[in-house]
Amino acid sequence: MMTKTLQNFTIREADESDLQLITDLYNEAIVNSTSLFVFETVTVEEKKAWLDECRRDGYAVIVAVDKTTGQSVAFANLSSFRSKPAYNLSAEVSVYIHPNYHRRGLGRMLVNEMLAISKRMGLRVIYSVITGENTPSIQLFKSLGFRHAGLFKNCGYKFGRWLDVEFWEMDIPETQGPGPDAVPAFIPFPWGKYIFTNQGQV
Repeated sequence: MMTKTLQNFTIREADESDLQLITDLYNEAIVNSTSLFVFETVTVEEKKAWLDECRRDGYAVIVAVDKTTGQSVAFANLSSFRSKPAYNLSAEVSVYIHPNYHRRGLGRMLVNEMLAISKRMGLRVIYSVITGENTPSIQLFKSLGFRHAGLFKNCGYKFGRWLDVEFWEMDIPETQGPGPDAVPAFIPFPWGKYIFTNQGQV
């Protein structure tokens, strides 16, 4: 599956040409799923501000591109896990895929690449926070070696039902702390210089 995925798709950093896709996929998740605990859809302008913030803060946003059409069809991003500075070397990964491109290996491709990027950024732990009923996402992250780190029962409510949330984590043991007196800081994603090298694929 992965070889075929690599034959048909590639990855690059997100840019303004992807904003409509990013907005559409985010809104689709809001309207049609419990994967986002959000009720109001967003605009392209709001996602433009979000992309600018990711660039400013040094977090990665990448897209999967269909080689046949040249169109982006999925995206993944890293974000702050918690705002307090001792958490700086932890991040959360999120993945969104166009419904017409499910079950083509794109989730695996994007998460693997995000793990490779996270290592180069000097991050220590990557989390995926998944609604308990989202079995495909849980299976994906479990198959990639993420460890189940916790369960929050009935902490969300959407579409008339209570929702559990599961935390899955990937530890990157190569990352070393900065020392006893230093505030941890990661290496910013190289916006404008990123090249997909397939180092994260297995």
